[in-house]
Amino acid sequence: MGKPKIRVVIDTNVFIPCGDKSEDKIKSIKLFGEIFPKVAETYDITILLSTEILDEYKMIRAKVKDCHPLPKFHANFIRNLERIRRLHRLKKCREITVDPFNFHVIESSKIDRYDVRDFVENDPDDEKFLRVALAEASKGVVLILSVDDESLLKLRDTELYERLCRKFDEAKNVKVLLPHELIEILENQP
Repeated sequence: MGKPKIRVVIDTNVFIPCGDKSEDKIKSIKLFGEIFPKVAETYDITILLSTEILDEYKMIRAKVKDCHPLPKFHANFIRNLERIRRLHRLKKCREITVDPFNFHVIESSKIDRYDVRDFVENDPDDEKFLRVALAEASKGVVLILSVDDESLLKLRDTELYERLCRKFDEAKNVKVLLPHELIEILENQP
């Protein structure tokens, strides 16, 4: 039997462990960045992407230039960012592995059918993360990692989440977590 599968969508702000975030959020990001590679040894982790997400990830390198030392996951991701971003040019579902993680780009045609404007009102740039999660949620649980209180984390609100589930049945498989919460969940699995 293979490793348990975990599929995640990572908001860009989770790649930036510094800046104008609260100390709690910076701590959450750094803990995630240090432990995630170790946890990945026991899980088959796929990071879900879209061409829009890859476009936004371009700016990560510039935003972390003063955030040193970077946590292990972040440093490895930055080192391999151009290789991962090459998936953008293929215009169809593709996957590459940058040990120990898989990176999978979802086709635009699978994403475009999700109109989520009513669910991420305060930051339209975050719609892309929710659309990718929904596009893959029919296959099982998809976790969205974010530290943005004004956008994706609002989906943890019961009423908003229930509205999302009424609009898209597959939304019941989408969970929004702070980065350290994912680590706590994975470390506490038997």
